[in-house]
Amino acid sequence: MATSASTLPLGVCVVPAPPDNAARTVSYPEYVHEILDHAGVCYTRISLDELDADLPKLRLLVTVGDIKFSDTLQQRLKDWVDAGGAWIAVSGVCGMAEWFGVEVEPPAFSGWGGLVGTLGEGYLTPKASAHPIVAHAAIPLHFFNGVPVHATSANVIAGVVDAHQRPSARTAVTELAHGKGRCLLIAPDLTGAVVHIQQGRAVTRDRGPAHDGTAPCCDNVLKSDDGSVLDWIFDRQPVPGVPGFSAFLQPVADQWRELLLRAIFHAATEQNVSLPVLWLYPRNAPALGHISHDTDLSEPGPARTLLDRVREAGIHTTWCTILPAYEPELMRAIKDAGHEYATHYDAMSEGRVWSEDEFDAQWRELTAAFGGEKPVTNKNHYLRWEGDTEFFEWLVKRGIQLDQSKGPSKTGEAGFNFGTCHPYFPVTPRGERIDVLELATMTQDMVIYAPPALIDPVLDAVVRCHGVMHFLFHPAHIQKPGVADAFHLTVNKGKERGLEWWTASQINAWERARRRVRWTGHSAGPSCRVTLESGAELPGATILWLGNAIKGVAVDGIAMPSQTTQRWGFSWQAVGVTIRQGKACTVECQS
Repeated sequence: MATSASTLPLGVCVVPAPPDNAARTVSYPEYVHEILDHAGVCYTRISLDELDADLPKLRLLVTVGDIKFSDTLQQRLKDWVDAGGAWIAVSGVCGMAEWFGVEVEPPAFSGWGGLVGTLGEGYLTPKASAHPIVAHAAIPLHFFNGVPVHATSANVIAGVVDAHQRPSARTAVTELAHGKGRCLLIAPDLTGAVVHIQQGRAVTRDRGPAHDGTAPCCDNVLKSDDGSVLDWIFDRQPVPGVPGFSAFLQPVADQWRELLLRAIFHAATEQNVSLPVLWLYPRNAPALGHISHDTDLSEPGPARTLLDRVREAGIHTTWCTILPAYEPELMRAIKDAGHEYATHYDAMSEGRVWSEDEFDAQWRELTAAFGGEKPVTNKNHYLRWEGDTEFFEWLVKRGIQLDQSKGPSKTGEAGFNFGTCHPYFPVTPRGERIDVLELATMTQDMVIYAPPALIDPVLDAVVRCHGVMHFLFHPAHIQKPGVADAFHLTVNKGKERGLEWWTASQINAWERARRRVRWTGHSAGPSCRVTLESGAELPGATILWLGNAIKGVAVDGIAMPSQTTQRWGFSWQAVGVTIRQGKACTVECQS
């Protein structure tokens, strides 16, 4: 969503990282662009070298990382903030601690190598729960590094507790007004927390099990959940109505993403900046639903039963097909019903191994079973996983664009064990983006794997953070008592909350099309105008304008109806547009 033009009100600057073997307070700082691009925010990318010249054109600035700015740039920033600019700094104060109303805590002991203060692992805890930046944080938010600061003159919005949730004098989020502007500091390593939680650690051995016996990961089978970094005690919550059952009910990585968005929208509101956003879904939908089916055992009877249940529900689903595939007639019936073929890589069954050659052979055989149709989606059998990001590269080589292998294999891991319900692009250990979307699996067959009481809290969280509710239902279980009812209950509850149910390939196509939209101009005044251009069609797209004081909205000069809607804790005016490939679209709002 970013553009290189400097006419947009929001600029984002990733400061240069220190050299290798030097300590840092932020990991994956460039991931801020993944967060903002997915959210559809209208902003400009600015390098540190460009910041001095571009600063007068900006109203809002986000910096990520920590490097001491030159004396000249420091003074320019002070003057800019005094004149009405808002500066949001993530994981660093850039040599201007007093301007944020904090002081940086030095290392506890000074030794070889020029040690620097680091925040380490801990949790963000809201101090003022009503403040819009942290009002969404239902639990303390887990982080893994950042800049350690103590408030001096700043307003403390959120504090810090350590990895064992013991009190600390450190602060996590602060705000300080200067003249007509303000400075906000997000001290924890926000981008690093998002990546670390979403992707987890490299899988080389079993993860330690949960203390309550509900998640015995110690099973000598390497799976994606063995890399999960969330805490069994502090990051899970009891499932209402089911004594003894705790699950990951809060998407922690998504809440970190939202904290950054809320900081931007809060600053824009306070500084009276008209900021547009390209909403996540068409028709202003609050969230999406997705059902996948893993065809384990390849039994035709249960598959036909499931086809009937899905037809009754009136949705289309994704069939992750294991070898051997169903007979050709049944495969055609799945496709004719409007469902998606996907691969189900098997590195679990006898004779099947974890290797790229094995994956390639199965992909080729399944592609033939799909009538030569190249699959878009994959999910690994048993959610098998080994190594770090190498598997993503296997997918990219074969044109698979979306994976679903991050998720829970045990009941006590159900929910958001990778902290997210949004499709995202992962990164390599060095931070390079990998061109395959990951859409985590949240839970498997209700009744068999987890009680239906899990549906409501997961659905609540998905709608609250505007994500995708992804449940897995196996054909092998659909004929068992209560499972079909739980399937229909899941779908119907989602529809009641405004969810549209899409296949994975639809989610992939929409998300990638959204990423091809570019903001090419923004002007403010009595009327605010923005122009969008896209390399793809986006029928039914929604543009959001921040604020209530909007009298009307026009698209390409034609007045359009708009509605007030709440997103990320803020009030927006929403207008529907159809963005045409290669054709500029101008949206104007009258204040």
